[in-house]
Amino acid sequence: MSKIHWILQNNLIKPEIKESIIKTLQQDFISYEEVQVIPFSDSLPLIHQKADKYVFYGSSTLIFNAYNHPIYQKGVFYDENTFTIENYNQQWGTKMLNHDAIITSLADFSQRNYPLESQWFIRPTSDSKAFSGSVMQFSEIQAFTKNIEESNNPYLSTQTLIAVSSPKKIEKEWRHFIVNKEVVSSSRYAQNGHLSISNTDISDDLINFIESCCEQYTPHNIFVMDTALCQDKYFIIECNCFNGTGFYSHDIEAIIQKINQFLSSC
Repeated sequence: MSKIHWILQNNLIKPEIKESIIKTLQQDFISYEEVQVIPFSDSLPLIHQKADKYVFYGSSTLIFNAYNHPIYQKGVFYDENTFTIENYNQQWGTKMLNHDAIITSLADFSQRNYPLESQWFIRPTSDSKAFSGSVMQFSEIQAFTKNIEESNNPYLSTQTLIAVSSPKKIEKEWRHFIVNKEVVSSSRYAQNGHLSISNTDISDDLINFIESCCEQYTPHNIFVMDTALCQDKYFIIECNCFNGTGFYSHDIEAIIQKINQFLSSC
């Protein structure tokens, strides 16, 4: 059996989340270590334990540096070519909420001739979390782009690819942790645009929709999918890399155990 070792960031993560992960690892005799991460650092903290397989969990800085490290890359469940809105739209088509998205750059889009008050939903095409997706007026997008031109943000430039689509009226939003095409744990996190957390508002139709999507395609064996209810239909909002994704009212123990079981079997 493969030796699995988890690396957990001990700063910038909610203590109760970290403790839930640690408790599960301890009861299943899976080794782990905690590391301190300096924001925007371009190097990994020293990893003390050797293992056959690693799993990283923490902020974008930790995950980005691990993904770019030749030894630890597989401890990040991510592929920069598959975790993009462009790829999701190609694979899932109209099952995507924003299947009408235009793929362009901030610089290109901000120079287009749209009414200043016109509204657009914009977000990065990748799972980089360079900025949060939001609905903005065209004038706000132009101002946002100008501010980026003048900043020194290492993760965001005016050439960053974005997906631009029409705003949608979303009734509910959920987050699902998926391992080997199985929905392990789900939680609603928003209702009518406001934070609203529930692990009971999970219908069979929603799970069936997700599993049918996973039979069609998955960007990774271990990943996170956000879904929406819009005009009485379920849609995929986006997918996320597990290693840096937050939990709501999820069964953390079940998720961690399922990941370890999957890694032990392959």
